[in-house]
Amino acid sequence: MARVATHRQVVCRLLPQRRSTWRLLERTLEDQRQLWNAALEERIDCYRKTGRSLTYFDQCKALTQCRRDDPEIAACPVAIQRGTLKRLDEAYKHFFRRVRNGETPGFPKFKGRSRFDSISVVSGVKVRDGMLHVPGFGPLAVRRKGGNPYPDGKPVSAVLKRVCGRWTAVVCHAVEVEEPADNGRSVGLDRNGGQVADSDGELHVMPDMARLEARSRRLQRKLSRQRKASRRRERTKLRLARLRRKIANRRHNWHHHVSRRLAAKAGTVVVEGLDVKGMTRSAKGTVEAPGTKVAQKSGMNRVVRDTGWTALKRMLDCKAANVIVVPARNTSRTCHECGAVEAASRRTRDDFICAACGHAAHADLNAARNILALALDGRAGKDEAPRIGAPARREAFALATSTDP
Repeated sequence: MARVATHRQVVCRLLPQRRSTWRLLERTLEDQRQLWNAALEERIDCYRKTGRSLTYFDQCKALTQCRRDDPEIAACPVAIQRGTLKRLDEAYKHFFRRVRNGETPGFPKFKGRSRFDSISVVSGVKVRDGMLHVPGFGPLAVRRKGGNPYPDGKPVSAVLKRVCGRWTAVVCHAVEVEEPADNGRSVGLDRNGGQVADSDGELHVMPDMARLEARSRRLQRKLSRQRKASRRRERTKLRLARLRRKIANRRHNWHHHVSRRLAAKAGTVVVEGLDVKGMTRSAKGTVEAPGTKVAQKSGMNRVVRDTGWTALKRMLDCKAANVIVVPARNTSRTCHECGAVEAASRRTRDDFICAACGHAAHADLNAARNILALALDGRAGKDEAPRIGAPARREAFALATSTDP
């Protein structure tokens, strides 16, 4: 099997053993925040005076001169300072990309103390005997459940992040991995609120996080009643941030499990092309033309975002051998047995009873089979109306979903 060179990130818990190490991390973080703000101000001033912007290499040259003139600046490793300048350069590149694509530009901003929580290290990273070696910090104890999954990988860079008062390390390894194998099987995937279904009849339901969501709402109400800049408010903010991170980690873990099961089951995964950003747009409208059913639309948007359709699709792109996107039009309204398109057939979120032939099935499973049938029909990427349920494709459908190699 062919192997390809790529990069993989490993997230582990950073465990500073001494109080001086904690203070050094906090002080370095503050120095990089000030460097970000100074470099951003330099770029803005240069553009206002000359009409051109500085590049990453221009600012690296200026940094070298500053390190020669100021011993305090030279005390920080250059690999960390260049990492901060590289982050600013990437922020500028993304800004210009959004301008070209007609999106909301989002110009790079000056960072306050609560808006800058990571230290980028672009070189000199090593991992030895379970210790992370970073320039300027020496060996740092790290912990990860299961250990390092890439012991033969070469550490390239690292990011030290302060998350909810705790430090984590994201180490990027240069590794060689096997390309995803295509076993010749295909499976369709339908994404719904809180669950996804595949054409093999398996329903993947998100873990129940109702209690965590209720606790989050209680903390949010408590936070809104507390006086700003008070110590109690800061403690509540920390509790709320840790709770939301726990919810996000559970969702992220569910995405990994579902995408891995689907990639192991079939070499080709067929998904419907959904405009998630447009589907979750607010329905408030304007003062002149106010929207209707705003509360219902807001609740539906929340469920879609909590399920994480885009994140699941992104993981499938990495793990599956092939991912095919088909038009989503009428996939949830069409009967897979007879091909009749009726909006009345979709009774509820989970119930589908065909108004023409009486075929009853789980709505998501029926839609997943329709999505797979679209790919088998060779209409992926086209906007024409699907011709689902045609008897001529029953044999192809059975062949694609068979378990025989």
